[in-house]
Amino acid sequence: MNQFRGVLLLAAGAFALYQGWKLHTGSHAMWAYGLGVLAVAVGLWRILRKPDQPLL
Repeated sequence: MNQFRGVLLLAAGAFALYQGWKLHTGSHAMWAYGLGVLAVAVGLWRILRKPDQPLL
């Protein structure tokens, strides 16, 4: 499940970066770049982290 969420976050991050690139300037573009970088970073973290240990 973490890998699926990671891929989904990577796609959302790529979309946000693309929208920021389309806007180029202004505060909305900066928000899009910031959210895109954050989503890509969290997506990579979800993909690369070790799986959780079972409770039992």
